[in-house]
Amino acid sequence: MRRTRIVATIGPASCDEDSLRTMIKAGLDVARLNYSHGTDEWRAEVAGRIRKIGEECDIHVGILADLPGPKLRLGYFDGEQILEAGAQLTLQCGYAEGVATSTTLPVEYLGLAEELQPGDPVLLSDGLIQLEVKSSQGNEVICEVIEGGPISQRKGINVPGTVVKLPAVGPRDEEALRHALSLGVEFIAVSYVRTAEDIQPVRRILDEAESEAWIISKIEHPMALESLDEIINSSDAVMVARGDLGVEIPPEEVPMAQERIVKSARSRGLPVIVATQMLESMVINPRPTRAEVADVANAIRHGATGVMLSGETATGQHPVEALQTMLRITRRAEIEWAELMVPTDAKLLLTRAVAHAGVTLAGIAEADRILVATQHGNAARLVSAHSTSIPITAVTNSPSVARRVMLLPGVDAILCKEEDRGSTTMRNAIRIVFENNRLEVGNRVVAISGSPKAMSDPTSTARLYRVGEDGVVVGDE
Repeated sequence: MRRTRIVATIGPASCDEDSLRTMIKAGLDVARLNYSHGTDEWRAEVAGRIRKIGEECDIHVGILADLPGPKLRLGYFDGEQILEAGAQLTLQCGYAEGVATSTTLPVEYLGLAEELQPGDPVLLSDGLIQLEVKSSQGNEVICEVIEGGPISQRKGINVPGTVVKLPAVGPRDEEALRHALSLGVEFIAVSYVRTAEDIQPVRRILDEAESEAWIISKIEHPMALESLDEIINSSDAVMVARGDLGVEIPPEEVPMAQERIVKSARSRGLPVIVATQMLESMVINPRPTRAEVADVANAIRHGATGVMLSGETATGQHPVEALQTMLRITRRAEIEWAELMVPTDAKLLLTRAVAHAGVTLAGIAEADRILVATQHGNAARLVSAHSTSIPITAVTNSPSVARRVMLLPGVDAILCKEEDRGSTTMRNAIRIVFENNRLEVGNRVVAISGSPKAMSDPTSTARLYRVGEDGVVVGDE
């Protein structure tokens, strides 16, 4: 059972049906749709394609909608410009579209001209290009190019040390969120979370829409590190977004920040995804560098429950190969997982006593699998938080929940009708898992469920079963 989850960004290089089908069959767990690029029509088409392939292949694949957030970006313009070191560059603020030259670039956010001061650094394109502010007048910021290079439209802008007054969830984010909810996505990634309060507008809209989508807080701003505990306590999962984090803080600080975020999330039983530049060289090359392989493996060894591909699968030349490479790395890294992982203390903070009891029972009885009935996915999350090496199967009657739990480490899912008695539901579930060749005659199974109904009533029961002929449960042990 593969524990580490693979999240892959879907873009022009991977949105066709053949590529998606190959990636889903290979082991794609969650497909990411980036709302900073593309159109709503394109995203709706791709989401429909993912659902169709998943149903045809009988594979549960979650969809993650990544909101734009208060990300500063250049405006739209034609072509590519080359910025020369030592040259003067004018940033024209408040232009979503404009004409770009080697000395003038449009910037989407008007307020940037007021918030920057002489001497402030401005970084473009993930920090590859460095500017220094000399002066500002009206809506123009005059800069000197310190480190030059090629630049194209919609590249990101970072201003380390400057607090941008853009709201975490603005009108554009609310529009993107409502569109994502219309697609029935399982996960919402909130960009540039700085405090726990930044998450509340998304939670409010989810409640209004009666959506059970999980909120993934992206940690990519220094202020988030100062409020990390509060952010994690308000989230359903977190993402270490190393691209912007590595520009906002010194790059040598990123490994320590990553390890801290991973440990904090795991200690509370939350899934945590490490993202950005994991196999960056595979945007062009068919094979990764050895340093990239080590980076992915170390993220898993430190406790990450998921790893994400961005440009590698969205716009790269080898999207399928990048996913297959990531899968091979995760499988190899997990061979030594039992020795390297530190058990989470989530049982003391989040899990119910029955989840703890069920996992403990499974360990003592040397069970071959844990089945956990879940209505919303939370019971499965609380069980998976215990870092057990025993495979976990979520039992649900909701296709959306079956896709949602694909973000959880070591968890797969089956769809099963809920009967009037929880024990009947779980016995039927064991038979389904047996028929899917995930159990054998004589295997021991711990079934965690509600009572009297397995899914819709509170989790309260843990039973030990033995699998008999044809998957029929022999009885409680």
